[in-house]
Amino acid sequence: MIICSVTCADNLHEAMVMARMAKIQMPYARVVICLLERSMHPAALSVPWFDEVILAKDMGIPEFETNILIYRLYEAVTSIKPAFLHFLFDRYPDELNIVFMDTDVIPYAPFDDLLFAMEHHKILLFPHLLEPCGDPWSYLWVGVFNAGMMALRRSEETMRFLEWWGQRLYHYGFYEAPFYCDQKWIDLAPAFFNVTVWDHPGYNVAYWNLHESSRKIISAGEGRYWLEGGLPFVCFHYSGLNRALQYHLGIWFPDHSYALYELIRLFQEELWVMGKEEFSQIPWSYDYHIDGTPITADERNSYR
Repeated sequence: MIICSVTCADNLHEAMVMARMAKIQMPYARVVICLLERSMHPAALSVPWFDEVILAKDMGIPEFETNILIYRLYEAVTSIKPAFLHFLFDRYPDELNIVFMDTDVIPYAPFDDLLFAMEHHKILLFPHLLEPCGDPWSYLWVGVFNAGMMALRRSEETMRFLEWWGQRLYHYGFYEAPFYCDQKWIDLAPAFFNVTVWDHPGYNVAYWNLHESSRKIISAGEGRYWLEGGLPFVCFHYSGLNRALQYHLGIWFPDHSYALYELIRLFQEELWVMGKEEFSQIPWSYDYHIDGTPITADERNSYR
């Protein structure tokens, strides 16, 4: 199995935490990182939990340097996911299963249930919600599925899906409605491809689904966690770490003895240990022309 993610140099500390935790839980997994920078940052090559780091510009994307001009950093990172996944299936012909995770998705248990499901399903998508919420309007914008995590098994159907998704993100991976970067396109996938909705509540727990009764995390001691219903708690998506997560956590679990508070504290500590203060200051190389002059917002908007 390959676990992969896309990052820029300013987020290498987060990628390190994700990779380290993935290796702890699944030492058999191969962790591959795509770095969206003009050149390789030396620190990326010395991370013991990265099995390989690939520069996005080396993946053979047509007119990559030119096309990247239409995207801001967040849009660019999400836009190359399908191309990266297709590239990995070609690069590692012996690998059958690839799991993509954003760098802020942290595993706390092996993906045993998911790997079993991948024996029978080719494209597994993770919905934001498994139960209704009081504010459904935002999901009409961001989409049904969270593209920050997905699981793919080698097949012709998978390749067709990646080619379809990749073509759309090459041209239309914008943040603004109706696109929401890479996610809204995925809403169409179940109509076009043989897709499985992965509804295990222990995967991709995040601030947007903390209200769901099936997602309540219970500490079993010694760094082990379960869901209240008895299923394993597998991974948490730390999106909105300092704002939305804190807000929703305060609403649904005001008691600070809740297990997630401790997980957040440990995650934040590890980010600092991995070099957050240094890496977060690194400017994105694709925010500048080759001669070093900044690319202005007007230039980018005019080109797109």
